[in-house]
Formats: sequence, C-alpha cells, structure tokens
Amino acid sequence: MSHSRKKKTKPPRPEEAAPLSASVFTVIILVASVGLTWIFWNGLWSGGGLIGGDLYSYFFPQKTFFAERLQAGEFPLWNSNIGHGFPLVAESQTGAFYPFNYFAYRFFPVNTAYNFVQILHYILAFVFTALYVRRLGYSLIAALFAGLVYTYGWFPSRICLEWAIIGGAWLPLALWCVESFFQTRNWRYPILLCFALAMQILPGHFNLAFITQLMLLVYIPARIWLSRDETTEQLKPIRRFTVILLLLAFVSAYALSAVQLGPTWELKQLSQRAEVGESSHQPGYGHIPVWYLSQVVAPWSWYPYEVNLDAGLAPGADATNQVEAHLYFGIAAVLLLIFGTWRRVWTGDRRLVLLAVIGLLALLYTPGWFLPLTKHLPGFSFFTGPGRYGIVTTFSVAVIAGVSLERLIVNWNKHIQLLIVSLVCLFTVTDFWVVSRYVTYATIIPNPPIKQAQKSALRKIVQEFGKPVRLFAPGANLPTLIGVSSTPVYLGIGPEQYFDPKLAMPEPLPFKEEDQPTDEQIEWLQKAGVTHILSQHPLKLDQWPVKPIWSDYDAVLNPAWGRFDEPLYFYELQGSRGRLAWTQPEVNQSATIKAYRANEVIIEAETPTEDTLILTDLYYPGWKVYVDGKPAEAELIDGIYRGVKIPVGKHEVIWAYQSGWFLIGAIISCVTLLILLLIAHFRFWHPVLFQMKNRVIEAKPD
Repeated sequence: MSHSRKKKTKPPRPEEAAPLSASVFTVIILVASVGLTWIFWNGLWSGGGLIGGDLYSYFFPQKTFFAERLQAGEFPLWNSNIGHGFPLVAESQTGAFYPFNYFAYRFFPVNTAYNFVQILHYILAFVFTALYVRRLGYSLIAALFAGLVYTYGWFPSRICLEWAIIGGAWLPLALWCVESFFQTRNWRYPILLCFALAMQILPGHFNLAFITQLMLLVYIPARIWLSRDETTEQLKPIRRFTVILLLLAFVSAYALSAVQLGPTWELKQLSQRAEVGESSHQPGYGHIPVWYLSQVVAPWSWYPYEVNLDAGLAPGADATNQVEAHLYFGIAAVLLLIFGTWRRVWTGDRRLVLLAVIGLLALLYTPGWFLPLTKHLPGFSFFTGPGRYGIVTTFSVAVIAGVSLERLIVNWNKHIQLLIVSLVCLFTVTDFWVVSRYVTYATIIPNPPIKQAQKSALRKIVQEFGKPVRLFAPGANLPTLIGVSSTPVYLGIGPEQYFDPKLAMPEPLPFKEEDQPTDEQIEWLQKAGVTHILSQHPLKLDQWPVKPIWSDYDAVLNPAWGRFDEPLYFYELQGSRGRLAWTQPEVNQSATIKAYRANEVIIEAETPTEDTLILTDLYYPGWKVYVDGKPAEAELIDGIYRGVKIPVGKHEVIWAYQSGWFLIGAIISCVTLLILLLIAHFRFWHPVLFQMKNRVIEAKPD
C-alpha cells in the first residue's frame, strides 16, 4: 500500500475566497453596526441622555436654540441667547447646514435629536469602514473586525465631543470613494467623494475634515505611483488625469460647503483666534505624551488611574487631558498586528503597507514634536490637538488587524473560524466597553436635565417677565437652556469683543459667596443690559443692587450643575438699561420690543427729540437697521453694542441680520450642487471615465 505525501497548499488570496453576495454582506454589516450601538449606547436608545464634559456648557445650549427656532418656523442665522449674540451659522458646533442636524432638530426633541445623530454616525463609521475593507478585496471577517476596532477604539471615550464621531464617520467613506474610483474609473465615485468631504465640513468643526484631506493628499499619489498593483497599472495611461479629477473633487467639496465656510471665515477674522499665536489658542493642547503611548499595549497601567489622570498628563501651556490623549486599539488588535507583521500576512499588499506608513506618520505627529514647524502652516496653526491625528493611526491598525484575523483563520474549519472570530470580537467589544467607561467625561443617565426644560420653574418666571431677559450667571451658556440670554460666554471661536479685556466684564468674576463685586463690575452689568442675576448662593443685598425674586430647585439647572440639595437664587438687577436704552433719556421717551426673533428685532420707539436708541446686542457685520422701512446708519456703541439715531416722533425700528458671507456661500453651494447634479445626470449612462479601447490601452505610460 503506497502512501502519498499530501501537498501543502498556500492560503488563498482574499480575492480567491468564496464570494459573498452583496446583499448578504450588507445585511450582516448593518445588523452588526446597529447591534453594537445598542451594546455601547443602550441608554441612549432607551431615551436616556448624556451629561458631562462640554455637553451642557457648549453643545446643548446651541442645539436647543437651533431646535427651538426651527420648530418655530424660522431658520436661525444668529444666536441671540449666548452673551450678546453671535453668528450661529458661523460658529463651529451648531452645524446648521448639516442635513442630519436639520432633520433631527426640526422634528425631534433636543435630547432625542442629539442621541439620534450620535447613534447614526456610529452606524455609518462602522459601515463605511467595512465597505472600504471589502473594496480592498478582503472578507466579511476582516471587514467586521476593522469596523469594530476603528469605530469603538477611538470614538466612545470621545462621546462628550460630538464633532468626533460626526467627522470621523466620513473618513473611511472618502477612502472607499478613492479606491472605488481606482478600480472602476466610474465618475460617480469622484462625485461621491465630493459629497463625502462636504459632509465632513458642513457640521462646522473642521479638524477631522482637515486630517482626512491630509490623509488623502498622501494616499492618492502614493497609491498611484508607489503602491503599485494591477489596479494602478491599469491607471498608467490616465493617472495624471485621475489625480486632477480627484483634486477637482476636493475643490468642489469646498465649493459645496461654502454656505458653512463663508460665515465661519468671516467670524474667524473677527474672533479671538484671528491671529496665529494668540494667547488663548494653544496648538499643542491635546497632544499625547510619548510615555502615555504605553496605553496601547498596557491599558491596565492607566485605566483606572489612582490619582487624577488629567493632572498627571502634562500641566502647563501645552497641557492635555485623558480624552484628547486617548489612543487605544484593543489588546486583540495589537496581538493580531504583531502576528500579521511576524508572519508577513499583510506586508505583501502594498495598499496595507501604505496605510501602515500613513498611520505611523500620524502617530509620530501626536506627541506634538513637529508643532514648531507646522504651527505656522495654514490649518495646522488653527486647530489644536495633535493627539487627534491618532484617528488615522487607529484606522490603519483597524484595517491591518482585520486582515490579519482573516489570514490567521483562513485554513481552519468553518466551525472553528466562527468560534474564534466570535471569541475575538466578544473580547474586543468587552475591552472597548470597559475602557470607554473609564476614559471619558460623559455619563449616560436615564432622565437627563435637557428633557426637563418645560418643567423648569425659572423658565416660567422669565417668560412672565414680559421683556427679553439677560442673565449674569455661572456655568457659561448653560442658563440659556431655559430660554434666556446669558453672560459670560463659552465659545471656541467667538467674536473678539467677548475676549477683549477692555470690553469684557472686569475680572475676577464675582461668582463665589465670599466675592464682593466692584463698582466697575456693577456698572458693566447695568450697561450690558443684564436684567437678572442667577446665583448658586444668596447675594448680600448691601453689596449687590438687586431685588430677590425666587429661590428654589430648578428641574434643569440644578441637576445640570449637580446641585441636588442646594437651591438657586434669582434676582432682578436694579439700574440696568436692559435690551433698549436711550443715550439721553427723557420723560416722554419710550421703546418697546414688539418681536424678538433670531434674525430680526422689531422695536416701537417714540422720542420728543432726536436721540440714539441703543440695543445692547452685539454689533456685528450683517446687521442692518431700518427706521420706518428705510435703511438707516447703524452706530457702534461702547465698542460692542448697536445703536441708531431716531428722529422726533413715533417710529418702527427693525434690526435684520443679512449676512453677506452667508449669501455668497449659499450661492456658491447651490451653483456647485447644480453642476454636480448635471454632471451626474449626463454621466449616468456612460459611467466609465474613458472608454479604454485598444488605442488607450496601447498608449505609453507617462
């Protein structure tokens, strides 16, 4: 009896694996993406909400105003509640032109809308990553694991930073568009790339959009000229034109987003960050200290940390915090990365090698070593947080780890494959879930304060006041949740008047019980039109010119401040000129606000002598004033407020916000959208970029 030696076969290449129908792949990916959001964010699914970090001091105040105006039938270009107002469409957090924001906040309560947008983008990030891995030719296993590592390695700890998942979700789609174009040369993919990049810009916080564009500027030429394979070889006759077309997609994305970029550019020129190197702008903030990178392989040495982790990371001008410095791929992904590198299961694919190089470059940037050079460059000089470049490293590791997992089990029995993949994914999900609960500033609670807005006792009191209320209160922006204007402000990019020591309230601000306000501070409050003061402790009536109005527990503000057993104190400020005032008050003068909307203020004024009527709202380009329907000249009052001369008699005064940059941007965006739709229409029946017949195929490569 003869025995023949069984020949050892090489593992099949990914493209040689048994094909999986697109419909089955799509269903599995969608089920996995939705299921993971339930595991990580089941509290949001069930109607709970987030609290902590900047949520109640930054995001919810802007979203609440936006939602209230949309639901009142007005698209707000201006936010009049925060401070003395600021251009809502220009500031980087509202995202007024982002389609998902408009839909959610137009039709849902604020908490539901916020949860919807967050969960939706976790789903999108997972799906887009899986699509990219699949486009590279790898299996469902690689796609699932890559989506898991990218989506739940980098983002959950940043749940308090809404812009992170919203911007990060579009990065893998942009790469998928580029790779799809390389493989098919269909026009639809550069057009889709344009929309993907625009969707990163429209939410308003441009940092991750900038990082994505930098990644593509390296990925596209390197993929064509260095990372050569069968796909790029076919591009040789047209690769220059390929690059030009993709660059046109970049330019078109900016044009399509002009409606957001125009107002933001204007605000930037008039903001506290107008000059590079301005003291309040620290590009090095949010870096990852080199020694803290050990979290990647030994998270147990940091999570949980025995002392305050933030205090130990990097005090000083270039400080950071545990969320900005967070970079974690999961133990399983690190082990798979080591295995794949050792066995060289991915190094033969130049596309993955390119991703690895880009990921390594991004990792080298995270400690901030290169800031002395890059902080003088456009883009780099504007955004803080070199640690955010870790998103590129995370994506690269996610894809390579997914491929390594596929190659690890490729020759195993299908039942063993299913068991191993299930165990690896289950372990990784648990790993990410635990870490995301240790490294975060946000917590999910079943009944968040934002849902109690209509039950607020203070909200009812200020509505009965009869005039627009402006509070002086701690917790910048937070009191606006009850429908009032509030100062001081908290804005990442805001009008420079709020940060000018000559115009802002003299510091230190008297928020502590032992603080005694100065005469200059009282005068500032009265001239600023502050009508009421909200305090966390009783004010001394011999020090403050105030009248006690109310003291009790508020359903919104108390839990948002974590003051569950201590009342709040609400006072009316005496001697304030309120929203309206005359420069030379007389007995027979009067001025009444008839309508106060986001983009328009209607005033009825009467004076026996010509005088200037002051509106203690921010003087900002775009505000036009009309007296009896005729344009009038606006005046700058006290370096910050608006004024207009009123002739003798009774008149109607209208202040209307008509932003020129918004109008220009809207025209550019609409024209660009029309052009893209026309191109898409005419190319629909002929999607191939070039009909690569014999003449083209035989052309010499450049």
